[in-house]
Amino acid sequence: MARHSSPRGRAAARGAASTPGPYGMRDQLVTGLMLLAGIWLVLASWFLRYPFDDAAVDAQRNETGVGIVLLLVAFARIVRPRGWLSDLIVLLLGVWLLIAPALIDYGGPANTPRAAQANEVVMGIVLVVLALVSMLLLFRARRMSPQEAE
Repeated sequence: MARHSSPRGRAAARGAASTPGPYGMRDQLVTGLMLLAGIWLVLASWFLRYPFDDAAVDAQRNETGVGIVLLLVAFARIVRPRGWLSDLIVLLLGVWLLIAPALIDYGGPANTPRAAQANEVVMGIVLVVLALVSMLLLFRARRMSPQEAE
């Protein structure tokens, strides 16, 4: 019985899997970092030991909400990795974390824990950078020929 294989063959498939192109880097590395950032945002208030006052609880709710949305976006990228919408959502989440301490005020700057303010600003910067890197990789992959993207 004759055995048929694809035109590319197994060797080409192994070579493509071992050298990920921009899509692979975008889908694997960036999505993994987004998952880690989402987990951190959900758990940060316990690790950073926010006090149990109204300002800290408001900051915790904000970070947890952003973390849950970020986790959902990262899981969606795992299921269906192509597209720019997930990058836009992550960019908006990062911008929100950057402006939230000033916009919401969390009961006043004197009442908001410094750890919460610092965590939101740092994680906002991380999310903005991740979104921009992912957008850059997506743009680069779409400009490359199909042979180069593998």
